[in-house]
Amino acid sequence: MGRTFQKKIADFSLIGAGRLGTALALGLVAKGMTLKVISDCSLKKARILRRLAGQGRATTDNLKAASSAGILFLCVPDDLIPEVVREISGVDFTNKTVFHTSGASSSALLEPLARRGAAIASFHPVQTFATLRTDPAIFKGIYFGLEGQSQAIAIGMQLAKKLGGHSLLLDDEDKPVYHLACSVSSNFLVVLLAEVKRLLETLGFEEKAFLEIIEPLLKRTLQNVKNLGLEKSLTGPVVRGDLKTVRSHLTITSKFPAFDRIYRAMALEALKIGEKTGLDKDKVRALRRLLKQK
Repeated sequence: MGRTFQKKIADFSLIGAGRLGTALALGLVAKGMTLKVISDCSLKKARILRRLAGQGRATTDNLKAASSAGILFLCVPDDLIPEVVREISGVDFTNKTVFHTSGASSSALLEPLARRGAAIASFHPVQTFATLRTDPAIFKGIYFGLEGQSQAIAIGMQLAKKLGGHSLLLDDEDKPVYHLACSVSSNFLVVLLAEVKRLLETLGFEEKAFLEIIEPLLKRTLQNVKNLGLEKSLTGPVVRGDLKTVRSHLTITSKFPAFDRIYRAMALEALKIGEKTGLDKDKVRALRRLLKQK
């Protein structure tokens, strides 16, 4: 059995040479796996990945990718997965494993391929991929959300381990909430920082300076959350009950309507934590009235 399993995970192909697909391919190649075929609607993107990986055949023919290796990754946008599945559903997938990399959608999208013999699962790295030229070490220590058939999950767990990561086993009904949590953690942090940048721009700070100022604060906050937990890591005027400071904040945020809504909503949630951790009830009431005023 060990020899058969090793054969199954020796080579792979992928459809979709975007940022995630490129990072995944480079990560697996760096760990000794063989990239057979790269298919993308943009031949240019497929060729870029081939050049970066130093192996593989670039094409726009998804059928070639589907029939070329023991493992196939569908690294395409969620809305395109059903279309790609229909396109390749005539291939014999006996003894092959097919993963899609969507965090939100379940492996049920791959059922037509399962009927053609494939073992199917979703394989979603809990990581952000901002550029094509990603260090393969980006996968070290991260989690991979896995959901699907047991045989495919077993292979997915081996791949996660090979990349230096950990496996997070999910049920299909878990996927939407799981992906929402991942998206908010990463994407909305960027949105929030963009608002902070706008504030500091009014003082003449450019983006580079802003990032240098804020980076140590962000790192320490995350370290506190890891070491102390969320509630004990929350500091600032709201959980101190500092009405005067919050009022001065609102004077500024009123000039930025979108940010004002964000500030008030998040401050009210911070206030709930302050209430749980012993903030004086009179201060809680006063702050709540202030934050709900328009």
